Amino acid sequence: MAEGPLVHRLARDLSRALKGKRVEVEFGPKSPKALKPLEPSLQGVRLRDVEAFGKQFRFSFEDGRILLVHLMMWGWWRIYRTGEPWERPRERARVVMRSADREAVAFSAPVVRLFGPGELARDKTWGGLGPDPLRKDFSAAEFRRRLYLKPSRAIGEALLDQRVISGIGNIVKIELLFGARVHPRRSVASLTPKELGWVLAWTHKLMTKWLKERGNEDEWIRIYRRSGRPCPRCGGRIQRFVQGGRTTYACTACQPLRKARQRGSPAMIEELGAA
Repeated sequence: MAEGPLVHRLARDLSRALKGKRVEVEFGPKSPKALKPLEPSLQGVRLRDVEAFGKQFRFSFEDGRILLVHLMMWGWWRIYRTGEPWERPRERARVVMRSADREAVAFSAPVVRLFGPGELARDKTWGGLGPDPLRKDFSAAEFRRRLYLKPSRAIGEALLDQRVISGIGNIVKIELLFGARVHPRRSVASLTPKELGWVLAWTHKLMTKWLKERGNEDEWIRIYRRSGRPCPRCGGRIQRFVQGGRTTYACTACQPLRKARQRGSPAMIEELGAA
């Protein structure tokens, strides 16, 4: 699944190609059947904005409608010059957005929805996402409020709940909790304010780093898929386990299930700056 940093990067590319232009929207044969009759109303409409919100792509048109696309595990965007051959079969296209000089194609995207003005915010399935750490309107206070609605929940599960905080995927979750020295099975209620601060600091650090490096996560992955190996920080053993249906990793030594005694030490600050 495309995590937040990749979605933001692709949204920037799509924005550079199409924002402010008049576009023609075409829905592929495997898109929801209800969308096809709406195509005539999306011919020559101006695309006002392209945004990433968590793992969603949101295309805002001048008439107030919003086209939402979610890639899930299989989808991908490609941008072509108009008329340029595609390297993937046309039957896999779910959405084609065409301007005078560019075509953006969402291949194999499982979720394509068109919302009228104001509808998305009221939608219980796709609206109401938690704050996105990569957006300028991110609110740490709103994140904490949503997090503590279920204080007995494990922090590793809470961070993957898009209604608590949006855009975090399994890889980022594993690595940010390792950086913060917090075990994924710790309950939200057990975290001290300082520990939660470190969780937020590492969230911003890793998601921003991944975004700037254009998806190259090799520079900051330290324990993901490294079960049984020595911890790169303390030499302890990296443990693999399943949490909320997802494979998760943690160090048995420096991510204890009990509260850590020292937080915010010079060593931790140095580590955060170097990550």
